[in-house]
Amino acid sequence: MTDLSSAENLIVALPSKGRLGEAADKFFGRAGLNIVKPNRRQYTATIPSLPAAAVVLQRPRDIVSKVADGLADIGVTGLDNVLEYGEDHADIMVIDRLGFGRCELLLAVPDSWIDVASIADLADLSLRSQARGAQLRIATKYSNLVKSYMYQKGISHFLLVHAEGAMEAAPRMGYADLIADLSETGTTLRENQLRPIDGGTIIASEAVLIANRRTMRQSSKKLETLREMLELIEAHRRARQYVSLRANIAGETIAEVQGRILANPALSGTKGPGVVAVASPPGAERRWFETTLLVQSDLIHKTMQHLRDLGGTDIIVTRPNYVFDAKSEIYDRFERLLQSTDGPYGAI
Repeated sequence: MTDLSSAENLIVALPSKGRLGEAADKFFGRAGLNIVKPNRRQYTATIPSLPAAAVVLQRPRDIVSKVADGLADIGVTGLDNVLEYGEDHADIMVIDRLGFGRCELLLAVPDSWIDVASIADLADLSLRSQARGAQLRIATKYSNLVKSYMYQKGISHFLLVHAEGAMEAAPRMGYADLIADLSETGTTLRENQLRPIDGGTIIASEAVLIANRRTMRQSSKKLETLREMLELIEAHRRARQYVSLRANIAGETIAEVQGRILANPALSGTKGPGVVAVASPPGAERRWFETTLLVQSDLIHKTMQHLRDLGGTDIIVTRPNYVFDAKSEIYDRFERLLQSTDGPYGAI
């Protein structure tokens, strides 16, 4: 049972459903932080490998307010939601971009607008509309971001029409002239006879991990739990770049085998080879040494061939689940942001 009442538990807000929710579950699961939900109708969950964390499941846009109000300590949501709904919340900080849920908030116009291909064309259309006493109507749920972007582009004569869901139909239904919405592949826009315009991308969004600066400053226990989470995520992400090769090589001494491997520095591992003597049976004609190398994934075959050229055999390639560095860059950055007063979002 998830304990939301403990003042020492790290409260984690995750997307409750949809593609972002599914992607978040997979992201944490790959890092060894499986999200366990008692049933589909319950909006709490646990992370068995992190018992001091309690999970609440929320809509992505609501996660911003839950973290801002301190009802959750950290959360996963889209950067678009943070920038749209977190503007007035100084306690919100962005810890890290997570690399999934990528999409763009963009302006899209009807295909029939053959004379509007760029943001400059849209600015001209706005002026022509103003001259005849009309306004460009833009359907969106991102009023703050769209308004700010339009002003940056020198377009001040427009009307924002708030819409939630299926806004691609707005121009055909007649309650808006164009839309500003998230798009991942552009397929839904094309199917509704809409197209993005050049220079019309408002922001590039993806899933981000956010935290409440105030609640995290108040609890060393929560900081300890967050550190464990971030280190596991970072080490798993780093591990995808590497493979480990192990081989048996005949030789005279450990130093002699090390020297032969190091003769090709590019294929001798990130920090050099680990070499140990193999306990050969009495009377064996050759001495064998086991070597282990950690190399970049794209060097698998070249490194294998290097070991083979040295007489290596029994070559085994494994992919590590985690590769921890001497320190956690993500957590170090988080600590700096935690003490910073430079802005409401930290380093986005």
